[in-house]
Amino acid sequence: MRRSYLALQGTASPFFSKLAEALRTRGHAVQKVNFCGGDLLYGGAARHAVNYEGRLGELPAWYSDVIGGGDFTDVLMFGDCREVHVPAHAIAQKAGMRVHVFEEGYVRPHWLTLERHGVNGRSLLPRDPGWYRDRRKETPASPPAAPTGYNLRERAFHDIAYRGANTLFSRRFPHYRSHRPHNGFVEYAGLAWRALAQRGFERDAGRVTDQLLRATGGYFLFPLQLNSDAQLVVHSPFGGTRPAVDQVLRSFAAHADSNVRLVVKNHPLDTGLIDHRRHVLLLAQQLGIADRVTFIDAGHLPTLLEYARGVIVVNSTVGLSALHHRRPLIALGHAIYDMQGLTWQGSLDDFWKAEFEPDRELYQAFLDYVIHHTQINGDFYTRTGIERAIRGAVSRLEASHD
Repeated sequence: MRRSYLALQGTASPFFSKLAEALRTRGHAVQKVNFCGGDLLYGGAARHAVNYEGRLGELPAWYSDVIGGGDFTDVLMFGDCREVHVPAHAIAQKAGMRVHVFEEGYVRPHWLTLERHGVNGRSLLPRDPGWYRDRRKETPASPPAAPTGYNLRERAFHDIAYRGANTLFSRRFPHYRSHRPHNGFVEYAGLAWRALAQRGFERDAGRVTDQLLRATGGYFLFPLQLNSDAQLVVHSPFGGTRPAVDQVLRSFAAHADSNVRLVVKNHPLDTGLIDHRRHVLLLAQQLGIADRVTFIDAGHLPTLLEYARGVIVVNSTVGLSALHHRRPLIALGHAIYDMQGLTWQGSLDDFWKAEFEPDRELYQAFLDYVIHHTQINGDFYTRTGIERAIRGAVSRLEASHD
């Protein structure tokens, strides 16, 4: 069946334009919407694109006109919480259109996400463990992911090009406001500083890890998410990193055993524009637990997970890694894996002393279902990863209409 796709904002890479080409080759129609200069750079042929140059407040009416015209059957987007995407959901649903959302993979590495309706906090994946157990026999086992060659260098190249085009064409899109909280040059200055300091971070984390593995009492691991992560900002009660840190440290101070440590691990892509280390250590000092709280900017995550007494996340994909290592896990936000049998369903205050272990069979049933129905082997930034992802995405999009 021939479909007609309205492609909204994609990744800072050629992925969306190449996906559009592949869909057109299969006989489908695709029109791209450019909201900024970066979209223009990576949007593909101008004859298949339209530029939205209006204000954000005018976007719902514009979507109603475009979608209400009846020329489109489906909507494609990367990230369902971006301001330019939020108005499209209800309008598309009312028009009977299918919304397909791309996002970074639930499973890492070498996977990306493609889901109907929404991802993460908006995902339609059930939170009922019985549902996954009932479908265990009909769900194929997860295949191993073929490596894609993903690397930060290529991703950074595309991101710099995208942001540069935003600046170059800013007069054409005078009202555009990025979902990123900081100017690109400021963020890259922070990342450059982090790159220079990385070797020291790794030495420090290695020393801390050795101490943790030799110490008695054990430790809990709290991996941070990026402060701008939409899943943290939109799909959690915190709205940012610091409120989450405050709740975890205060609960740890009041309820954890006195011989247990808490390790707070920074996100590997944190720009340093917010001094999480200083905030964590200062609060720990105020709470009288400075000798039991450690902050690290690096570290071998599989090792840290393997030996942790428990893991605290908001809704990070690290949660699935923790389940892979059979670690007791609590999710403080809206996570697709937050369900009875996989995560602690009691309070954070009780988690520190809880006797709980994830159900291994349920985890495997859940993982197989999620990979089979929402994950695609590939990435958004490398040539090999993009080619592999497009094959999987086209197949998934066409199958969703069979």
